[in-house]
Amino acid sequence: MNQAGPARILVVDDAEFNREVLTRILEREGYQVDSAMDGAEALEKIHQTAYDTVLLDVMMPGVDGVQVIEAMHADPALKRLPVIMLSALNEQDTVLKCIQLGAQDYLPKPINQQLLKARISACLERKRIHDLEREYTLRVESMGAQLQAMNEQLRQANRMKTRFLATAAHDLKNPLGGILLMADRIREEAQIGHVREATLGQATRIHDMVQKMIQIINSLLDAAVQELGEVSLSLEMTNLGDLVHGVVRENEAYAESKNIRLVYVESFAAECWGMLDQMRISQAMDNLVNNAVKYSPFGSTVRVELGLRIVDGMDRVHIEVQDQGPGLSAEDMARAFGPFQRLSAQPTGGEYSTGLGLSIVKQMVELHGGWVWIESQQGQGATFLVEIPLISEMPLKP
Repeated sequence: MNQAGPARILVVDDAEFNREVLTRILEREGYQVDSAMDGAEALEKIHQTAYDTVLLDVMMPGVDGVQVIEAMHADPALKRLPVIMLSALNEQDTVLKCIQLGAQDYLPKPINQQLLKARISACLERKRIHDLEREYTLRVESMGAQLQAMNEQLRQANRMKTRFLATAAHDLKNPLGGILLMADRIREEAQIGHVREATLGQATRIHDMVQKMIQIINSLLDAAVQELGEVSLSLEMTNLGDLVHGVVRENEAYAESKNIRLVYVESFAAECWGMLDQMRISQAMDNLVNNAVKYSPFGSTVRVELGLRIVDGMDRVHIEVQDQGPGLSAEDMARAFGPFQRLSAQPTGGEYSTGLGLSIVKQMVELHGGWVWIESQQGQGATFLVEIPLISEMPLKP
């Protein structure tokens, strides 16, 4: 309904007398009234002016009422405009067809003024309700679009936050590693009498604190990768033997703090070259080696073995990380690679765990076309196995 003034009604009838009578009746009721002498003029006015209701004669020369209704029904902008058909008693079948096409009501001729007022009022009320529903729908759609835009902004802000945390955690890890090595050297010199006993205690405390910080940083890195979801790889020619050996060396101090013997064995390592993302694979291998130390008892052995396999004519690097921990149940192995999974085994030194490490391993290995699985029996330790195809050329972008 027009918001700026009274309802606007179009009277369409080929008889001038009928148009004048209907116009006077409706104007006395406070409506704004236009008229048209046939269907063609009616359609032209309907397209030019926003009417609230149309009184439409059925039988007219040229474009009749049925054709007007058909044209309005085919136009999405007009099909919901209320139309009341004006008909003689012998035109009931035609009126029924118009109603089936979308006309809201009809009035028999001669027109009863009270019935006319009632039908007009009912049509205008239906249109008012429809206009309100349409307005609310548009508001909801607009609010939905705004909420979607705000959600996207929040997602982008969250991704920026996560990338910042990941970068900060990664940047902190290297200097902490250097501090850890210096603390170990102080302890070594103390053991041969070059440093006082008090200094040895301080070095040990430094070592323990740095180790805990590194564990927290590793957890932040794991959580960042998991939260970002999609990970883009930066591939470069890499020797996996050197990479895995470096990961083992980085975990030696942690293993020594628990009196765990960390053994690295390799075969054909010089041939283990492929296009890999060094940071992602290092993170995956670090999670496996670090987990093995974390869940192994004090004084035990963790074995890391790397070798080369040829399957179906393709080179694969085969890596095994074996511990002497409590092992895993069948239920543990079934859900071990899911995110935020806490398994039955507990860290042996009270270390912190997010439950993300193995899911990150699976994600990183599978992004390189590889596989990871577990072989274990409760009470007999666990072996985590990784195989990665050694692709020697940069894959073509689609």
